[in-house]
Amino acid sequence: MRIRVYDKHLGSYFQSEVYAIINTGYYEKYLVSVPSESGGYMKLYDYLDKSDKKLPVLVNMVIPQGPEGWIYKKTGDAGRQFEEYRHVLEHGILFFEYRGFPWLWEDTDTLGALLRGESVLIKDSMFEDRLYSDTALKGWNYVKTQEDADAFQRSVCGFHDAVIRGLGYVSGAYVTADKCMKPLADVRRVSIQIQRQQCQDFEMIFEGVTALNLRPPGDNYMADIYDASLFVRDASVFFSDSYLEKPDMSYSGTWITAYGLRWRFT
Repeated sequence: MRIRVYDKHLGSYFQSEVYAIINTGYYEKYLVSVPSESGGYMKLYDYLDKSDKKLPVLVNMVIPQGPEGWIYKKTGDAGRQFEEYRHVLEHGILFFEYRGFPWLWEDTDTLGALLRGESVLIKDSMFEDRLYSDTALKGWNYVKTQEDADAFQRSVCGFHDAVIRGLGYVSGAYVTADKCMKPLADVRRVSIQIQRQQCQDFEMIFEGVTALNLRPPGDNYMADIYDASLFVRDASVFFSDSYLEKPDMSYSGTWITAYGLRWRFT
């Protein structure tokens, strides 16, 4: 499970894998690894910014699938702490639901420190040999930095003389066979198939899509792309089917914003 986090204290965004989800709803928190010069540390982040009356979200879902081996526990009462953790938590600290790795649940001292709002250095801790990347797929190139974006552009000659052959969107929401509504759109993935005269065909997968502005060519207009833009800002990507100086959501052509992008030759 990969998420995008806004750190209010640092005033910046980053992406990370999730190691546990604490509680749910208004009290939901995510345990992630935070990059730093000291080798990184583990910290719990609130899902909602409770200091703002509008409750803006601080955690955005990029890839929702959780890693294998997670366990699920709950007390059944939001006001009742887990019995196993009462000796390391003050009465006012809420801990009534746990989704995460079993080895973390079993270490009450480490998880207790995190629940108290402390950070845990990764080096020489239980996390050092357990960092994972469950969302990195073999055979794909991931665009995480502007350098990655520029390298991708060079690999496909800046999209010159390319066409969008096809495009598909998956929301994650669905209706079951017995007509039960499952409206959570937690996938939000767009796949785009590109063909080009001067290199192999390739595919782009945008994950955690936040906007898609699709503008097909009009009648009596060509569909070829002369050049394109790809920017990485605040742990997000912006793609447009023409050259732009900077991300511009008022651009009249096709553009897309998302939290993640991977690509491969097909």
